[in-house]
Amino acid sequence: MPPTPTLAIIGGEITAFGVARADGRVIGSIGPEDHGYLTYVRPRSGFLIFVEAKPGISRRRVGTVTFNSDPNDPNTLPQFQIVASRSLGNGSAIVCDNGPAPRLGGVPAVLPPSFGGSQAISNAINDLSCRFDARAISTAACTRDPFQQEGNFVGPGTTVQFCTSAGVGSELAFPVGDTILTARVLDESGFPGPPQSIVIRVFGD
Repeated sequence: MPPTPTLAIIGGEITAFGVARADGRVIGSIGPEDHGYLTYVRPRSGFLIFVEAKPGISRRRVGTVTFNSDPNDPNTLPQFQIVASRSLGNGSAIVCDNGPAPRLGGVPAVLPPSFGGSQAISNAINDLSCRFDARAISTAACTRDPFQQEGNFVGPGTTVQFCTSAGVGSELAFPVGDTILTARVLDESGFPGPPQSIVIRVFGD
């Protein structure tokens, strides 16, 4: 009797990862550049970052938790995870210091991209992912349909969009040059999907 095939367990599958203007209009990339990832040319701040996902092979629903932190347990992580290869803003190590002022700071770098292994990495993941909202309805998306002027998911099959809650402000200002953003999404059972990366390129003044 042949063995019973085992269903591959893959968490959320990323369907779209990119940037949009402050008004929600999606911005096109300049294509894969030196790093091999889609590259987006932007100013240091004043735009949106979005990541969309759908269930993976296991068909489990996409997790929507964007903040889950324990200062004494590096394995405590959110279901949406994103890291930057270079520090954003002032690179503050305070977890989720996203306001209001004066409690407003940046995010430390994680290089090479990693989603665990130390408290510092866990803190950095939470510090960036907590600045995103999960949106499970297309009309609630931060990205806009250019014709109907309403929210609209970008990727085919998307069930959840994660978008920077208040956009990329000065506290998350990108440094001049190339910064790699790497994200992955877990399903509701805690299994991660494959990561994806993009590059944000900022030219000097």
